[in-house]
Amino acid sequence: MKPQWSKWARTTHWISSALGLLSLLSFSVTGITLNHPDWFSANRSVEQRTLVLTESQHVHWRQQGERAQFELLAQLLDQQFALPLPQRFEQDDVEWVFDYPKPGGVITVVFDVETGELFYEEVNDGWVSLINDLHKGRHSGRVWSGYIDITALVCMFFSLTGLWLLWVHARKRLSTWPLVLAGGLVPLFIYGIFVL
Repeated sequence: MKPQWSKWARTTHWISSALGLLSLLSFSVTGITLNHPDWFSANRSVEQRTLVLTESQHVHWRQQGERAQFELLAQLLDQQFALPLPQRFEQDDVEWVFDYPKPGGVITVVFDVETGELFYEEVNDGWVSLINDLHKGRHSGRVWSGYIDITALVCMFFSLTGLWLLWVHARKRLSTWPLVLAGGLVPLFIYGIFVL
């Protein structure tokens, strides 16, 4: 290999390793927490609040069409609980249910059609549940999903440049390819013997 290519491989390898270091470490930690949920106790917290529409607000709401009713409730959710438009929404003649799933928990608001009462409940399942959901990209939005993809690409680049550098120095280190082969065969062996 030409010296400039070897230098390029070393440079890009350390840059990609520096960029992906903390992300790879965090995903490694959450790999353990996901694989061993019984090691960590849930630390659930629940916050509940209640808001009742005034009589005039309730009468006004009941006089509106369904679309206008939804918009009025969405406005109240924004003003009182700082909630955006719901990601999930169900309704019937008795109640309207607004769900806001998030990493490590969920916010639910139930509107009682008859009484005009808004019941707010926020459930947080603790930091382990939070980081596990972030690991999976669960309820974390497009930006976080993009971050996971970028981290994966950086780690792939780090691995490929590392493989390149192993190839460059393999002549001086005879154990290189046996170790690489072992690293690939061990998971296949475990899968074939203990999983299938």
